[in-house]
Amino acid sequence: MRSREHPQTCFFSWLRVFLARAFFRIIMLADDFWKKVKMLLSERDKNQEWLCQQTEINLGSLRNKISLGRMPSFEEALKIVEAFDMTMEEFKAYPEVPVKEVINVPVYEQAFSAGRGQELPDNVEVIDYVALPASLKKYRDNISASYVRGDSMEPTLFDDDIILFDNFGYDGTDGIYAINYKGAAFVKRLQRDKSFVRIISDNKKYSDMTESSESQDFRVIGKVRYVVHKV
Repeated sequence: MRSREHPQTCFFSWLRVFLARAFFRIIMLADDFWKKVKMLLSERDKNQEWLCQQTEINLGSLRNKISLGRMPSFEEALKIVEAFDMTMEEFKAYPEVPVKEVINVPVYEQAFSAGRGQELPDNVEVIDYVALPASLKKYRDNISASYVRGDSMEPTLFDDDIILFDNFGYDGTDGIYAINYKGAAFVKRLQRDKSFVRIISDNKKYSDMTESSESQDFRVIGKVRYVVHKV
């Protein structure tokens, strides 16, 4: 014989749902809601794919709501808040509660190849956000983030890692850079000589490339300053 839920318990469950619906319909605007979600994802080093796994929300649907500025359904919003292990009151108060400043860097759809090269489109879409480390705040107005594709920079960079790179071009020292080589986007280690540049893959199964320092087919976008490794 099934036990019946106590009437008082039913009432409080109903009241919780009623108040939650009122909260999302009256207090929270869609732009504010998604801004909080993006900041929380960046703070916790998570992405939209992770959020969809936790909430069972379709990734395409989530990105569509974000780009169009549409509020999720009540059930979806509740799942999102609970995925961050927060109450609705805590979510409403965020980010006024944290004392440290969080700078979010957009991650663009354009990926940088650690292999055969990724074409550089005229327009790219923001698909994620990543928190800028405190040590890089001086670059806050001159930094971009993109995904790595391929294995040629292993074991330094792996496929699906996120690189944060400045837009200052070559800084006079050897290192790992985001480059435009023959119209394609690469992330490679550079070593400069007097008359040429050596374009190096850390994965030894890939051969090095060389290009004249005066080549029109080669441009350094900026130096990689930070890497977010895929878990």
